[in-house]
Amino acid sequence: MASAIALLGLCLPIVTICYLFRCLISPWGVCRRCAPGGKNRTCRACSGTGMRPRIGWQLWTYFRRIHRDGTR
Repeated sequence: MASAIALLGLCLPIVTICYLFRCLISPWGVCRRCAPGGKNRTCRACSGTGMRPRIGWQLWTYFRRIHRDGTR
């Protein structure tokens, strides 16, 4: 059990850093709501483009805006 926790402790930071780099390199991902059926003009998540910002990119933008505005 201890070795599984140690392995998780080593893998989690690596996976997190890889996801952050992916969000910085390619901030746009395929929209999950309208991707299986193609582009949907009425999709509110992507406004009909078929692409939407990744969650990591949305968090990055949110924290950057908070830091810039000096609130909270």
